[in-house]
Amino acid sequence: MSKINAVKEYDNKLALYIHIPFCVSKCSYCNFCSFANKENFFKDYLKALCLEITERAKEYKSMQITTIYIGGGTPSFLPLGSITKILDCIKQDFVLDKNLSVTVEGNPNSLTYDKLLELKNNNVDRISVGLQSTKPELLKILNRSHSLKDFDNCINNAHKLGFKNINVDLIIGIPTQTLDDVKQTIKYVLEKNVQHISAYGLILEKGTSLFKKVKSGGLELPDDDLCNEMYDFVNNELKKNGFHRYEISNFSKPGFESNHNLNYWHRGQYLGFGLDAYSFVGGAHWQNPNNLENYIHNPLKKIKKEVETIRTAKLETIMLALRLDEGLDITKFNREFNADFFEEYKDALNNLLKEKLVVIKNNHLIITNQHISNSIIAEFA
Repeated sequence: MSKINAVKEYDNKLALYIHIPFCVSKCSYCNFCSFANKENFFKDYLKALCLEITERAKEYKSMQITTIYIGGGTPSFLPLGSITKILDCIKQDFVLDKNLSVTVEGNPNSLTYDKLLELKNNNVDRISVGLQSTKPELLKILNRSHSLKDFDNCINNAHKLGFKNINVDLIIGIPTQTLDDVKQTIKYVLEKNVQHISAYGLILEKGTSLFKKVKSGGLELPDDDLCNEMYDFVNNELKKNGFHRYEISNFSKPGFESNHNLNYWHRGQYLGFGLDAYSFVGGAHWQNPNNLENYIHNPLKKIKKEVETIRTAKLETIMLALRLDEGLDITKFNREFNADFFEEYKDALNNLLKEKLVVIKNNHLIITNQHISNSIIAEFA
């Protein structure tokens, strides 16, 4: 089968993702590659990470870095000076775009004034703070290690230091969560003068402690109707307060969309460093190892790359674009893949149009019912 490289010419733009796998405690819903009680690995992990950045950068010297995202895990849990060290490695080894955007994730209890100052001094222009809920009982169910006071302090310090691009992460659909809980959380966050809010529906992941509690009957998830009410309230309330939804779970003030995440959704190229990090460059996907000690021992282990086919590239393009409020640009799709979208997907389109689950506007295919977006997207598989 033909490879995607034969169809699409990739530009020289590249986003970087840096994975920090350490946390104060493991959240009950989290199935990401992250660990608690591993502080003794901090120093060696950073050393391995910088080695990987320096050596792998040699292959990408001609490419320009447009965004950097340091996520996890909890990057703010690292000792003071760690983020500086990581960013210094990147600056030494890559060509940075003049409009470079840098995001660092943190939790309210570890994103202290001193660490925020460190980020500011390193030209980090965007921070992403994990609040999830304002209700202590819900934070306890999620095994979050911070309090509402921690979040207050964090946001107040960020404003004092001049951060103008702040994201807050929220979760809806938590066991025992009510619509009133969501209303109180949104009201509270809107008072904090932030520019971006991510409101994710809880996904019950196998192997997590929350999954086990729910399956054993110890906790009960809100039903679908209530979750839909929560989502609709968030969407409508944020819209009334100057936010626009640009992706199913992401809302921003105009001009404050996450450029790094938009790069993912538009199938731009990205290079991942650190444990379990994903990469997509030149039509090939690969993933770093997820064993902490093995990675520290050999961060340059050869990784098998999977070159995508035209079929898989089309499916991924559709899947990602339909998450965006702008939808799938059919003209661009046809040009990129030398395809006829209407003919190739006519059966799925006819069914979805008949049920009014999608619309075609200015030659963009747009989902009309975000509550069942995954089911709609699956029609094209």
